[in-house]
Amino acid sequence: MKKCLVIITVGLMSIASAHAKGGEPDEDPTVKEILERDASQSDYVKEESCLNARQIRDTKVLDSRHVAFKMGRDEYYFVQFKNRCPGLRANRPVRLNMRNSRLCKYDSIQGIDLDSMAGMREGMKCTIPGFTRITKAQVEQLTVTLKNERERARALAKEERRKAREERRAQRRVDS
Repeated sequence: MKKCLVIITVGLMSIASAHAKGGEPDEDPTVKEILERDASQSDYVKEESCLNARQIRDTKVLDSRHVAFKMGRDEYYFVQFKNRCPGLRANRPVRLNMRNSRLCKYDSIQGIDLDSMAGMREGMKCTIPGFTRITKAQVEQLTVTLKNERERARALAKEERRKAREERRAQRRVDS
């Protein structure tokens, strides 16, 4: 609830500041724009092609298609994969496969499963298509939005399973 209030407050403040300036809202992409765009190369034009690995403070896996790299207090770089990256999961460690001390476009990331029966198991290597700079507020919005989408998908799947069970029961009654 607290995060929602922060997100709403930040959103209202940016709208108010845009109207006070008499111009357009800030040029930062909205959560909807970030989530709905295709992760093609054109999405990353003129964005950062490399990050200094020594400046990466945290790697936040939002889900199997979205990762945020924290660079500074309110500076994040967002990676969106075109397809799922098997092995990437929220709150799980990752391995960054890079050259030198820079994480660049076309380097790779892979999830690590420490709870595997065979010890540490690595996920698939997924190629990084590029980096888009976003704010901490946008990372928080993305986190909430993705969580809500997962919960909605689970609820729909649960409802579909319930309906299928009811249909099977009804069919058994008709058959007997």
